[in-house]
Amino acid sequence: MGDLKPFHDDLRDSQSRAKKLAETGLALNALFAGEGIRLKREDAASGLRAAHRAIVEQLQRLKEIEASASCGHTQANLVSFLGGLAVTAIVSQGDGLSAITDYLLRGPTDRQQPFRLVMVCIGPGGLPDEAEAISISQLARESRRPQHEIMSKLQEDGCLLFSEEAFSLLVDRLIVDVREGKLRLPVSREKLAEITRFSKPKPIVKLIPLE
Repeated sequence: MGDLKPFHDDLRDSQSRAKKLAETGLALNALFAGEGIRLKREDAASGLRAAHRAIVEQLQRLKEIEASASCGHTQANLVSFLGGLAVTAIVSQGDGLSAITDYLLRGPTDRQQPFRLVMVCIGPGGLPDEAEAISISQLARESRRPQHEIMSKLQEDGCLLFSEEAFSLLVDRLIVDVREGKLRLPVSREKLAEITRFSKPKPIVKLIPLE
């Protein structure tokens, strides 16, 4: 039996090394799994940042379109207004000053239109799957309805509305939660509503004054 002792020692040594290797393997597996989770979370956060950039670019384009439309509308109103003054003065002849005064006081209120109110709209699909920039003013002009009615209708249809500032703050909050593993993409509309309900600013912020 004495001759077998070296073999027993080698066996115990091999078993000890195997145990250490197994423990190392398990530790590496846990490390790799943790790194995989971290990378997935970072990818999700990057996806949110990309969605945010794309929507901000959409907002900027809509703002430019609205500014151009507002300018064109103002110029058209001015031409129409001056033309109306000239016709009124000619028709009224001797009482031209009084007629012009009446026209100025009356003003072209029927030609006033809303401009420049653009917002982020998130539909039932949540973020980032169903988020886009929209012009509330354009929808109001096209439907000949007040802007607040357009916003109410969108909300009734299950949409959340955010100003650019509120949306940026929301995305910053979501990125933190995604990186910490508290959220997964897509973030549902219900979860977004819950988050914004208990945090500031609210989903709908102050409206841009109508022109």
